[in-house]
Amino acid sequence: MGKKSKKEEKENSLDAGAKPKRRARSTSSRKKTPAKIVKPAAPVTEPTDEEIRMRAYFIAERRHRFDLPGDADSDWLEAKNQLLSELGPR
Repeated sequence: MGKKSKKEEKENSLDAGAKPKRRARSTSSRKKTPAKIVKPAAPVTEPTDEEIRMRAYFIAERRHRFDLPGDADSDWLEAKNQLLSELGPR
């Protein structure tokens, strides 16, 4: 008898209708992590003091540069009003 080709050997080794076996996948590198549950953030009602302080600083810098009237208190109030208006209606 002659030599069989690899294809013929494979066909002969399989039972009728049997599917070829697949290699098992390595699961060690592909561990499934549980889905993280993300809670909706609490609605922001007011800006923080740090945000107001930073905005007031830039308002004061602009006021000094253009020699506009005002003081630190008016800068603070203006900064808070600007930030509140950016947050939108409550």
